[in-house]
Amino acid sequence: MADTENTESPLTDSEFPTFEEAETVVDCAVCGSALSRPWWKVKDTLLGSVEEYRIVRCPDCGTLRMSPRPAFEERRRSFSDLYPLFDWALGRKRAQADKRIAKFSTQINEINRRQRPGKLLDVGCGDGYFMLGMQRRGWEVGGIELNENVAAYARDQLGLDVKGGAEHEQDWGGKYDCITLYGVIEDLDDPNDCLKRCHEHLADNGLLVVQTHNIDCWEAKLFGPHWFNVEAPRHVWHFSPGTLGRLLGKNDFRQEGLLHYGAAFVTERSIENRRGKVFPSSRFDRVLRKAVIAPAAKITPKLGQGIMIESYSRKA
Repeated sequence: MADTENTESPLTDSEFPTFEEAETVVDCAVCGSALSRPWWKVKDTLLGSVEEYRIVRCPDCGTLRMSPRPAFEERRRSFSDLYPLFDWALGRKRAQADKRIAKFSTQINEINRRQRPGKLLDVGCGDGYFMLGMQRRGWEVGGIELNENVAAYARDQLGLDVKGGAEHEQDWGGKYDCITLYGVIEDLDDPNDCLKRCHEHLADNGLLVVQTHNIDCWEAKLFGPHWFNVEAPRHVWHFSPGTLGRLLGKNDFRQEGLLHYGAAFVTERSIENRRGKVFPSSRFDRVLRKAVIAPAAKITPKLGQGIMIESYSRKA
């Protein structure tokens, strides 16, 4: 979700998994083209590794994809217990329910503005605090979380109905009035398969929410392979507002709204990646943070240049 924050130190080479299997991603998920052009070579700057990954660009629609990519079972291992989004669930940070829920207040309010309370499925639900916030607003909630330990936290500590495992491994059950995919679509082998499943399980007037990073924003172009949100090997796909809309339309969804978000910490971590050292590390850096980075995180979304985009769609 949009409150992702990196506070972990990189792993040592011996601690990071070695990906032994790789699969070439032949076709573009958005337009189906088998053509590609080399774009970037990247590393896992979030957790740290010696592995190098190739990002290619579709010359027909501009979608970026990792190819070859580690096989899914190998990529699953990169969502280990050390992943920063799991800090609260696994005790590295103190979880205060009201503060955690407040991180998702924009999403909670936006959904409730568009849809009356009913049944909600949160795919890739993390520690479950978004679901808890929706439950407090009158929703019947269920979730799916890839990391089994984090799923167990949501069940045991928050009392939520959360299944552990990948979305394609689970029985989604019946119909839902809202399905949310926060930071999920970019991780999948085939985003189309997941969207088809969403279409099947969404009620006729239901709401689909898809949040992902915006590869077409100014910041992504500025930092290129050093951009924090590239996040190989977890992120296979990199969408723009245009290609995300096209992907949704391809799967019989009609987008009715698109929100942009900024995040100063993404800019700061991107600077760290490019420099190879901690930011801020000087008086100039602290001035830069206050005078440029923090204001830009608030201004760029208003200009349609958010580092994160969030789509609200219904069945076409």
